[in-house]
Amino acid sequence: MKEQEEFKELELWVEKIAEGQHPTRISLLQQIFKTALKLAKESPGTLNLKIATTVIKELRYSFKMFYPWRYTPKITMFGSARSVPGDPVYNLGKAFGEEAVRRNYMIVTGGGPGVMAAGNEGATSKGSFGLNIRLPFEQSANSFIDEKKKLIHYKYFFTRKLFLIKESAAFTMFPGGFGTFDETFELLTLIQTGKTPLIPVIFLEPKGYGFWEDMFKFLNDVVLKRGFISEADQHLYTVVHSEVEAMDHIEHFYKSYHSMRLVGEDLVLRFKKPVSEETLAGLMKNFGSLSTSGEMKLSAPLPAEHNEPELADMYRVVFPFERKDFSTLRLLIDFVNDHTV
Repeated sequence: MKEQEEFKELELWVEKIAEGQHPTRISLLQQIFKTALKLAKESPGTLNLKIATTVIKELRYSFKMFYPWRYTPKITMFGSARSVPGDPVYNLGKAFGEEAVRRNYMIVTGGGPGVMAAGNEGATSKGSFGLNIRLPFEQSANSFIDEKKKLIHYKYFFTRKLFLIKESAAFTMFPGGFGTFDETFELLTLIQTGKTPLIPVIFLEPKGYGFWEDMFKFLNDVVLKRGFISEADQHLYTVVHSEVEAMDHIEHFYKSYHSMRLVGEDLVLRFKKPVSEETLAGLMKNFGSLSTSGEMKLSAPLPAEHNEPELADMYRVVFPFERKDFSTLRLLIDFVNDHTV
C-alpha cells in the first residue's frame, strides 16, 4: 500500500512539472520516474546503478544533440578505423561525405579515425556528426567534427550503436574489421526481423578492391546454400563502387517512399507521391502474399496516426501484415518507386 501511495505522489509530481504536455508524454515520463524509484527500492548493486545512470545520461544527451537536425536526413558510415588518407577506401569515404552533403544529407560516423574521419572530412564539421566510443586504444575523436554541437562521447557500445542506427535514413558499409562486421550483421538482422524500419544498406568499395565481393561469395556459396538465409534476404542490400552510385540508390529509395508504421495488424506504407490504382493492382499481383487477407488498399491516415500530424498529407497503402518477410517488402517499396513519375 505504501508503495502505491509513493507511486501516486510521484505521478502527481510528474504531472505538475510536465504541465501542458500531451497526456501520452506525461504517462511516459511517469514510467521513467517509477522505474527509477523501483531501482532505488530494489537496490540492484552500485555497479548496476552506475550502468543505468550512464545509459540514461547518454540517451538524454544524444536526444538533445540530434534534436535541432531532426528533419535533416542523415546517412551513417561504417568502416575501418585503420584506413589512412590517400588509401583508396579513405578517398572513397571522403568523396561519399562530400556527395551526401551536396545532396542535402548529413553524415553520421563513429567519430574516430579511418573511414570515420574520411566521412567527417568530406561532409565537413557543418554537415556531420561524430559518435565517439571511449576506448583505451585506437579510437579518439577526429578533428573534422564540431566538438560543441556534433560530437557525442559514449561509454557503452550499445547506446552508441542505437544512435548510429536510429538517426539515419541510410547506411553505407565500407571495408573494415571486427567492428564493421559487428555493425553490418547486427544492422541486417534488425532490418530482416523488422526491429529497424527498411532503409537502404549499401556496401561501398573501390572497383576491383575485392573485399565485399569475397564476403558475399561466402554468403552465397556457404550460408545461402545451407539454408541459413533466404534468397530474398539479398534484396536488403546492394553493392556499389562510387559515391554517385550510392547516393543515386538512396535517392531512388526515397523517390516516393517516406516511412512505415505498424498499427495493430496493419502495415501503413507512406509515400510522398500518389499511388495509382494501376500501381496498386501491380502490388496485389506481385506482392499480394504479404497481405494476410490477400488485400491491399489506398487509405487516408489511420486514427492511430493522429500523433504525427506532419505526415497527414502522405499517400498510404495499408494491408494486414504478418510482420515477417521484410526482404520481399523491400521489393514492394522498390516497385512503387519504379512506377512513380
